[in-house]
Amino acid sequence: MIDLSQEYDVYVTSEVKKYAHGGISFWVDNWISNVAPYLKTKPVLIVEGHQTHEWMNFAKQYVSVLHRPGTSWEWEWTYRELPIPNYFSFPDRRTVDMVIKKCRKLHLLCYPIPLLHYGHDNKLNVQQMRDLYPKIDSIVIHSLEEKTLKVTQKTFEFNEQQLEYQQDSIDLQNKFIEDANNTIWIGVNNTKLDFNIPNYYEFKHNLPACESNVVGFPSRSEARKNLNYLENIPSIAFTKPDNIEYWTRKLGITFSNLQVVEYIRDEVNNFYSRSDWGISHSCFENEPFGYSIFQSIDYGKLPILSNDWCGDMKYPFRASTKKQFEIEVSNISKLSVDERNIYLGQLKEYLSEYSNLNKWRGDLLNIYNKDGNEVWLPTSIKPSND
Repeated sequence: MIDLSQEYDVYVTSEVKKYAHGGISFWVDNWISNVAPYLKTKPVLIVEGHQTHEWMNFAKQYVSVLHRPGTSWEWEWTYRELPIPNYFSFPDRRTVDMVIKKCRKLHLLCYPIPLLHYGHDNKLNVQQMRDLYPKIDSIVIHSLEEKTLKVTQKTFEFNEQQLEYQQDSIDLQNKFIEDANNTIWIGVNNTKLDFNIPNYYEFKHNLPACESNVVGFPSRSEARKNLNYLENIPSIAFTKPDNIEYWTRKLGITFSNLQVVEYIRDEVNNFYSRSDWGISHSCFENEPFGYSIFQSIDYGKLPILSNDWCGDMKYPFRASTKKQFEIEVSNISKLSVDERNIYLGQLKEYLSEYSNLNKWRGDLLNIYNKDGNEVWLPTSIKPSND
């Protein structure tokens, strides 16, 4: 339990470590390891969650729960492994609202979509959802809801209520962007937000090309990831099985050539290290950074990219349709291992500009430490450099 009378800044996320359902947790985990130790003002992490039995049971696998009946600080759900103070919005919002109310500054490390769920559960309009955070100094945007949901609506059919829900999500994110003092984009392509601070990836494995012509799909199966491109192709998907079932139910695609390996975060390295797939389905629409693209290259898998991802990079294996994707799979399949290694080397050379951890950290600290007036260095994560 932190002392609310001392100065601290709040940082909000919806994912951290194994409490995750997408790629945001990787960014947040890197932030905790590489940015938090350099903050001038004490950070407190708030983890927003949807207050349902399903999500709370999921969280209980990783968090410790303290209950103090009859006190002002009745509930404390905390991820004990984290080196900074942290509190989940379970079983209700009383604890996190109390912490947020007293903070010096509030930074959103992502678009906190659980607020949308909370708002709908409690019949709040979008402005009331936005007002759950009285002040926002910065927000990190990992993807734009307007672009993501546009592809989703183009791919699947939705009823009127579902479309209204999606529009609320777009409007809520836009309100956060409009009201934040600083907006940060993590993608490789520039946007009109205040700061373009791309994510970073350090190539550490540098494995040689894999000769397999089986296509791997190491990603979530949302619409913009174009899972349907794999309908007729021998492939392996590292994702949630129920996502595959959703595509089959909505579009009738059977994916008879697709082997599904259930996504488990601890198995990421094992999946990328497999030798039974050598081509990466990385042909994603509106892909912001593409962490899985970097990983595929690092592990020796030659990717098929969308036309707009790092569009100024000369790379022949790109597609924007299912037919073109199948052609590119055929083209890569004709390459020798040596030829694949040449392409991998060229990709890594170009993408090395996104491997600078110090620049990534420094750009973020220029925002977070703008007017901090304390020096906070927790003993468990002291930085290695001054």
